[in-house]
Amino acid sequence: MTEIRPATQADLPAIAELVARLQADPAHHIGFLGVTVEEVTEEITGLPGWPEGAAVAIGSSGALRGVLITDINRELRRGWLYGPFVDVPSGHPAAPQSWDTNADALYREVRARPALQGIDDLDLYGHIAHRQLAEFAVRHGFSTKRETRILTLAGADLRSLIAQDIDCVEPLPADDPRIREEVAVLLERAFPNRTRSTEQLLSGEEHTVVILKQANGSLAGFAAGYTQLDEYLVDYVAVEPEMRCVGVGGKVVRGLLRELDARNGARRQAAAVVAHENDASARMFTKLGFGVELELVSYRRQP
Repeated sequence: MTEIRPATQADLPAIAELVARLQADPAHHIGFLGVTVEEVTEEITGLPGWPEGAAVAIGSSGALRGVLITDINRELRRGWLYGPFVDVPSGHPAAPQSWDTNADALYREVRARPALQGIDDLDLYGHIAHRQLAEFAVRHGFSTKRETRILTLAGADLRSLIAQDIDCVEPLPADDPRIREEVAVLLERAFPNRTRSTEQLLSGEEHTVVILKQANGSLAGFAAGYTQLDEYLVDYVAVEPEMRCVGVGGKVVRGLLRELDARNGARRQAAAVVAHENDASARMFTKLGFGVELELVSYRRQP
């Protein structure tokens, strides 16, 4: 008999161990939650409101058998699901049914939590090989939106890229309302489906933003990202239409990585998220030395 209950802070060590173990298998992998115990712990504890929006499945032995975690942005009235993660015996004939039963129960528990009241716009990312997650998404009214590539650059290649001198790229100024407005307009035009509001992104609390100006002083492009335990994440890159195909994207990415390195110290790798159909962005990152590490599918449930 499995007990489904709200998560508590005391569950965190067992959750991190379970998630890290399952993340190593593409058939269980969920996007954007790290792959090591340390990364998973950092990601979970960094979520606003943890653990109010999370649920766990506890087996009859008292061991953790599953977990579903949420990240809620009330300003956007939108949420992101990390999971369901369900630990089922490999090769057991009842494994698919056990996964489905526990995953559905975890989802019902999370949806009933006060943290999710009024949040009907939900996102979920899973590995393309996670077939049970795809079936879970269909059962609960999620639509398949698109495939996403995770590109990474590590080691000496990353250090070499950071060492390149990009003097023309600068941090987003706090005292230039005109350029900040241009960044906001480009951000909203290029990323209508973003995970943070414009105000949240430009506040500097989570994201670092760098810009490149044209000769006349107007915006050419920008990049935004942040530093995690083991990597730099390039989250947003946008270039004004008249400045495309002249290397602006690569310059702001290099400038962003250099700024993140200067502010937060060295990391093992850099990662970027690119929509599968965005070949231009993929080519830009490939020219910088990035390679495809993961392919994810996004699902979304909207009102």
